Amino acid sequence: MKIPQRLLLLFFLMFLVFYSVCAQENPIRKDSLRIIPKNPLSLPSDSAAPGGVSVTIPTIHPIVGKDGLQYNRFNDFTVNPYLMSRTQPSGVQFYGTGSDNINSKSRTAVATYSPVPRISLYSAATLGLVETPFFGKGNYYILNAGASYLLTPNLNAGLSGMYNSNFNVIPFWSVSADLQYLAGRNLMLEGSAGFMKTGANMFGLNQSAVLVDLHARYRLSDDWFLNAYGGFPVTQKTNRPAVPMMPMMDNTHYGGTVEYWFQPTVGAEAGLIWIRDMFSGKMRPQPKLELKFRPGRGK
Repeated sequence: MKIPQRLLLLFFLMFLVFYSVCAQENPIRKDSLRIIPKNPLSLPSDSAAPGGVSVTIPTIHPIVGKDGLQYNRFNDFTVNPYLMSRTQPSGVQFYGTGSDNINSKSRTAVATYSPVPRISLYSAATLGLVETPFFGKGNYYILNAGASYLLTPNLNAGLSGMYNSNFNVIPFWSVSADLQYLAGRNLMLEGSAGFMKTGANMFGLNQSAVLVDLHARYRLSDDWFLNAYGGFPVTQKTNRPAVPMMPMMDNTHYGGTVEYWFQPTVGAEAGLIWIRDMFSGKMRPQPKLELKFRPGRGK
């Protein structure tokens, strides 16, 4: 447990120092954080500040790396990254997203519903295809469901569940509790603690883990953002000690990215994430480069 504790400490120290320096260089006016009662915080469309409900759907997509099949924890689909305000219940809304890599493809459909102003419910389904020289073609699907509740104008909490077919070999499922906190006008912190377990499988393998994921997002300007990622398993259990833990059960990772929005609804994120290699057990850098899409804001 020495490595996870150091990662967690380094993660928070790095952002506390960074945020303190930036705050000194860019002092905020006395009334810039004032929230008018019964009115959501009104900020530019590209601000990191929340004013309502956000839905982040946790997924674990398989990818093909140089060492074989791995799992990518850094492409979670966010229905609305800016916690948009909701002043009245709305109807069901549908969203969709896709990811195309050299050897893998996935498509995700999402439905959200807000029965009351502060609550958002969602369900999602992902279909994916992976093709490798060693395993051939494989199909998988992911099912998600959850709820999000706006506790205060700058604190959002949620519960979510996920089931991954994992190519119908060793399926797994998870439940998690999520928090999103606006620590400052330009800094958003996100944390997730969840329990993951394997489902029934032909190998009789029974593994489980309690996992922690952390994410910080800092707004440099209306178009530029910095991201930091970190995570580690708190506990791990297996019925076969001689068999290594499945890669999705060991989420030790850390790294950072730069995010740029060149259009109001289209952006890109690039950087490096160090993850635990499923074959060697060593930490190896994995590039993160993706296009990002978000719903447009109505006037």
